[in-house]
Amino acid sequence: MTGTTVSKKTSRILIVDDEKNMRRTLADILRDEGYQVSTAATGDEAVGMCINESYDIVLMDVRMPGIDGVEAFRQIRRHQEGVRVIMMSAYSMDELKHAALEQGAVAFLSKPLDMEKVVKLIGEVKDTAILVVADDEGTAGLLHSKLKEHGYRVTVTTSPHDALELVEQIRFDLVFIDAKLPSMNGLELYLAIKKITPTSVAIMITGMDKEFEEIAREAVRRAAYTIVRKPLDIDHVLGLLQRITGQRASDYLRKPSPDVS
Repeated sequence: MTGTTVSKKTSRILIVDDEKNMRRTLADILRDEGYQVSTAATGDEAVGMCINESYDIVLMDVRMPGIDGVEAFRQIRRHQEGVRVIMMSAYSMDELKHAALEQGAVAFLSKPLDMEKVVKLIGEVKDTAILVVADDEGTAGLLHSKLKEHGYRVTVTTSPHDALELVEQIRFDLVFIDAKLPSMNGLELYLAIKKITPTSVAIMITGMDKEFEEIAREAVRRAAYTIVRKPLDIDHVLGLLQRITGQRASDYLRKPSPDVS
């Protein structure tokens, strides 16, 4: 199983917080970890910096003078679509939290920050282990190549038996399961995997066949996250992964409608 993590030597981090001591402390800790760090005191300043410079990760406070962190996040994403944004707040803001995660924030962390968690999250922000179980070579190959291209660690198998052996030995954060499989269907495999590793998030894959559509829907009713349909829209899949990563890091996993494709 191979993949990439965020490289400290090349990663550039922007810290955005109106509290000077917070900016300084975070910057000092992350520089000690080997990252290149810049700071901004307002959302407007951060947007301007992101127009002129490229950053890998932005740590963004929500409440600041001028535009708030969520609006700054939206504007930054217009200029740097691939930037990973981690929101921070000392206040309970479920509505903003949900909006930020739905729009692609990596995480929404509560203050006071657990710095060990912050450092780990930054270091592993793309280091997600994914298992793909699909008998369809086209679908399996597309997921394998595109997810690896975007920095995920990906393992592919066509065999439900091999998939069960793998999850007994390796912790996978996310599992793609085709509803149509040899020896057992996708629902049976999902339920078996869930017993072994209940924290793994499962995404079901199905074509247009009504039998396998219903198998996938039953898995979602049994707590699988959602369904994606063939032929896969890889941009939609990548968006789902980013949303799931953010929701899990924020302890806020919220399933979309089962009708989402």
